[in-house]
Amino acid sequence: MANRNVSETTRRQALKLAAVTPVLSLFAPVFASNAPDTKNFIDEAFRMRDEAIAAGDQAYGAVMVLDGHIVGYGPSRVVADSNVDAHAERVALWDAQKQLGRGDLFGAVMYSTSRPCPACQAALAKARVARLRFGRDGADGGPPQSSSF
Repeated sequence: MANRNVSETTRRQALKLAAVTPVLSLFAPVFASNAPDTKNFIDEAFRMRDEAIAAGDQAYGAVMVLDGHIVGYGPSRVVADSNVDAHAERVALWDAQKQLGRGDLFGAVMYSTSRPCPACQAALAKARVARLRFGRDGADGGPPQSSSF
């Protein structure tokens, strides 16, 4: 009788895991900290920073990544556009939204040269960006926080 209870419990646990696994697999690329392209995405964010500096702007850069592909590029454009809202992160967000033809970027990851400010985090949260990574080492900043602004 005890063996039957163990196998029934094991079967129930396996069924629960099978039900959750497809959902978890959707987020695997988002939570993978050492994904092979992470360094490339970080390098691209720093390339955007260099582009901003070359244009006489602030030293910030960012890229938006969805499904393993860069879908938005963001050199800081605060000075160039005389727009205090044109931080690198929002420029990358706007570019991704334009390229994809939609405002919702569910599951996307923002790679930035530095931790995004509260206003940028609020914009990213509104667009349902899943995760932030920043700095040379791609530190995991977690999901953007809309309450921080």
